[in-house]
Amino acid sequence: MFDGALRSEPAGPADPAPSSDGLQRARGRARLSVTRKDGATRLRELYQDGCAKLRCPKTHETASLEAVLLNTAGGLTGGDRIETDIRADPGSAVTIATQTCERIYRSLTGDALVKTRVSIADSANVEWLPQETILFDGGRVRRRLHVEMAANARLLAVEPVVFGRVASGETLGHGLFRDSWRIRRDGELIFADDTRLDGEIGAIISRPGLLGGAKAMATVLLAEPDADRFIDPARSLLDAFPITGGVSFVNGALLSRLAAANSMQLRAGLIPLLTLLRDGRGLPRAWQL
Repeated sequence: MFDGALRSEPAGPADPAPSSDGLQRARGRARLSVTRKDGATRLRELYQDGCAKLRCPKTHETASLEAVLLNTAGGLTGGDRIETDIRADPGSAVTIATQTCERIYRSLTGDALVKTRVSIADSANVEWLPQETILFDGGRVRRRLHVEMAANARLLAVEPVVFGRVASGETLGHGLFRDSWRIRRDGELIFADDTRLDGEIGAIISRPGLLGGAKAMATVLLAEPDADRFIDPARSLLDAFPITGGVSFVNGALLSRLAAANSMQLRAGLIPLLTLLRDGRGLPRAWQL
């Protein structure tokens, strides 16, 4: 049974060792919890430390609270660390977006670490909707998403990635991108996914069996009791856009993988897909700026 506790993360790649080169590092930790009171979602706790900031803009919705995550360091490089913890009490709803794209700059030494942990109680709804992570040449990042949810809770999560800004004429040569997802429903693992691109990433993603030269990709997951109702509409929607993508249904969760030539084409399909999975509600304003 779901007990609301965030357990220790499952076995996976070890955290980067603390840097000893004397360089200044960015550190940030944000914690947000929401509860339902008087028929509306209310902020129960907000904590922020270092370069991680959280803002809750006013919206016309009362059933759901919207939060925007900011990194005041302006990007991440080797040795930087950002941690985010989200908790939704029974019946509450929260949508978390990022103010802008996260940039992973060239690392002189070590890896950046981005860790997100989410706890979703009975009948609660969490939407984790960060904008793109942009990997620059020489950038190194390890990213983790760890979710514990109740059986009747709802999770919509997306993680888009851009491998070099094509419109700016940038070329991605080498670097590290590691991405790990662990989603548990009532303690049972329903989704585990690991991506590792290490070394000459530009050449690796050009392989036909990987991205076939695409420079942008995204993973979208919807876990809710009736997520299967979106399978056919999502497949039909993606057919209308110049992206490579698919939709599957595994362990009661809808999963979509998308790949595109650049970030603009990725957004062209990703935004309508997320809007569909939000039952027609538009994305947070941060996505539209």
